[in-house]
Order: sequence, then structure tokens, then C-alpha cells
Amino acid sequence: MIRLVKVVGDSMSPTLNDGDYIVTIKPRSVRPGFIYVINHSDLGRIVKRLERIENNRYFLKGDNPKSTPRTVMGPVANDRIIGRVFLKISKCGLRQLLNK
Repeated sequence: MIRLVKVVGDSMSPTLNDGDYIVTIKPRSVRPGFIYVINHSDLGRIVKRLERIENNRYFLKGDNPKSTPRTVMGPVANDRIIGRVFLKISKCGLRQLLNK
């Protein structure tokens, strides 16, 4: 399933900025380094980069050093992952989002 999501906040800056739109797809597999939209149990819908996977728990981080700390986010379960980001739509137009 393809979704269009508006980015709110600056936790993923400079990769994604407040007001950008992202296009996501349901991932076949989940891998560290990619950006995902998560339905977080406490924080709601968030956009973060997957840092690592340990014991079927997924640890996320924002690209901005001032992003919500990992200790606050905690690990998430696989079923909380809504989609993988593959396109960014900004004021400058479309740009394919590549893995860092």
C-alpha cells in the first residue's frame, strides 16, 4: 500500500523538513539505515530512521541531534511499522530518498 504523509516537526532534519511530504510503501523487509513511519504507542505517528534490530525489537533515531531521545522512544515492535519512506516531496520538488 502506498501512502502520502506530511512531515511535522524537525526531528529528521536535514533529511526531511517540517512541511515536506513523503511517500511510503509497506516494506517487504525492515532494515537498519532506512527511514520508516511508525505508529508509536505513546508518541503517535512518527518518522524515524531505523538504527538497529535486537531480539525482534526495533530501535529508532531522528537525524536531528535534537530529536526525541532513544530512551524516550524505546524499542518498537514490527507491527508498529506503517511504511518505508522512498520519496520526498519538498518545496523544491520530488527527490528520491536514498539510504544514508
